[in-house]
Amino acid sequence: MATWIINYFFTFAAKCSKSLFSIQMKKLLLVLLIFVAIIGSIGWYLYMNDIIYFSGKDVKGIYVEEELRIVTDDYHGISYCKLLNKAIEGNQEDIKKLILLDFSGAGAAGYDHGDVIVKLIDRLGEETIISSLGNQLTEEEKGRIEAYISVGMEYGSNPHHGQKPEVAFPLLYEYLQKHR
Repeated sequence: MATWIINYFFTFAAKCSKSLFSIQMKKLLLVLLIFVAIIGSIGWYLYMNDIIYFSGKDVKGIYVEEELRIVTDDYHGISYCKLLNKAIEGNQEDIKKLILLDFSGAGAAGYDHGDVIVKLIDRLGEETIISSLGNQLTEEEKGRIEAYISVGMEYGSNPHHGQKPEVAFPLLYEYLQKHR
């Protein structure tokens, strides 16, 4: 789109130089082009920094739905994509924080969160997830993690569709069942 605008501007400017258009008209067109470029740049910056949302976003190969991003910002006051990015990089605190986010009553965002958790487990491995979660989880937190993994496997776009959590992630399942 930007290339088309620039090409159109220069074609139009070339035609104007041959016609009776004044210098003021050319300056006006240049100012208009600069204005459009600035507005486009600001929009791109706001989108890339999770300040405004137009659609879902890919975070290092894991797709995050728009609703999940908006709900996380509204309910938790954080950027889901930034947190996921830190978790993918292996930051144990952020892995735990991401997995323990609660989307009860948030509709489809909970299903989308489950899909992201399953993909994160696949990416990092069960051992990394278990060590990040530590030994201080409450029964409620363990149950919520199991529920998100189950819905993520059932409704998400991942290779574990239709499998049971204990088959897909035996180490994590055993960890979550411990002390119940």
